Amino acid sequence: MLDARLVLSFSHEFLVELFRTRGELAPALLRLCNGLVFDHDHVEQRSIDLSQIVSTEYRADAVVVLHDRGNAIVQAVIVEVQLHVDRDKERTWPVYITALRHKLACPVVLVVVTPSPEVAGWASRPIDLGHPGLSLTPVVVELRNVPRVVDPAHVQRIPELGVLSAMANPDLEVATTALAAVSVLPEDRATLYLDVIMAALPPLVRKALEMQGHTYQSEFARKYYSEGREQGRVDGLRRGVLAVMRTKLDAVGSEEVAAVEAMRDEQALTELLIVLSCAADASEVRTALTAARQRA
Repeated sequence: MLDARLVLSFSHEFLVELFRTRGELAPALLRLCNGLVFDHDHVEQRSIDLSQIVSTEYRADAVVVLHDRGNAIVQAVIVEVQLHVDRDKERTWPVYITALRHKLACPVVLVVVTPSPEVAGWASRPIDLGHPGLSLTPVVVELRNVPRVVDPAHVQRIPELGVLSAMANPDLEVATTALAAVSVLPEDRATLYLDVIMAALPPLVRKALEMQGHTYQSEFARKYYSEGREQGRVDGLRRGVLAVMRTKLDAVGSEEVAAVEAMRDEQALTELLIVLSCAADASEVRTALTAARQRA
């Protein structure tokens, strides 16, 4: 099961990028987690801009269009990644579906992906549209419910599915399967996925993989994890955390420095380093630091 401490490692931008990178990930998750099977041959990524001829802009996180062998459109899937309850979505999600259905003239499914049980409960409730008999109930995938995926052929075809499965099911077999699949991807993507997988694992599983030759690979993690081994793991990791913060914040305050310096747990510092490396903006950096301080 997904450890609640790892929720922060599921940054919004990282999850969105998984779905934008691999179009087949959305229908694969719907099949595994919700039993929805679409009769399609291939997929394509479409524009996430669902604006109509109105002043408001509507942009979904990801839009995937499914085609049959003759290239006719048979289904569209809108993916929304939600880390928090957002009541505005109860008004915009119905617009997403009707706008895309009008544009493509095909059935449309809205799937909400979240690491949060609270958000999953909220998003699973029907949205009453006011017209008799008309409501929208989004399809929800809570990440802790992503199953163990250990079929190498399946994960090699959709490496991002292996990443999600390893984060939700951090055991040696799932992690090994995922790492084998991501290792053949372009270097920048492979190193990011490797670091995210390793950060999600319990210490004993991580140690077993390190003994097999799997180590942190991204520039930040590799540099400062190695420094920590040579000069004192905790001190090196603290320096790594502060270095990442300085690259992503206009200024690092004395209280933030003191909070990092007060951290003593190697695993917590390592996980914080990976989370900060994936953070999209200053808000995510500070949220990650606050959560790490509360756990300490």
